[in-house]
Amino acid sequence: MSSISVATSSFTEIAQGFCSWCEGASLGDDPEGAAAGWLGKLYSAGLALPQVESNGSEGLPDIPAGALESATRNLAFFGGMYYREYFDPNPLLTEESGMGDVRDDLQDTYQDIRRGLVLFDHGQVNEAVWHWAFLHRVHWGRHAVGAMYALHCLSISRRE
Repeated sequence: MSSISVATSSFTEIAQGFCSWCEGASLGDDPEGAAAGWLGKLYSAGLALPQVESNGSEGLPDIPAGALESATRNLAFFGGMYYREYFDPNPLLTEESGMGDVRDDLQDTYQDIRRGLVLFDHGQVNEAVWHWAFLHRVHWGRHAVGAMYALHCLSISRRE
């Protein structure tokens, strides 16, 4: 394991913390602030992940059932936190806005990150890094920034 990059080690530590927060007994006193903080850390650390090639084609592993159930139950707190979003924010396009969902954003981010941790924990470090980095660009990264923006506008910026 000495060949793991600093960026990978850092990302893994943040990913473990995020998943523990999602699966834990409580989201804490400030769930919106905690969610935004975790998403910011994940997103930032995801930018630094090394580019690696995937060795496998087996698909993604399942998340342990108890962990997934706990996270789904906890993240239900964010149900009903909807926001307008654009799939492509290019101002030259005439695309109509869509509906974003903070709960869905957090759930999708959790699942992508947690599946990578399953790979990592089974010694498939390269596959975990590829999975995290690729899906950062095409899936969970979009969910993370959407949720951060929504959380900021719907909750954090309204605090007195």
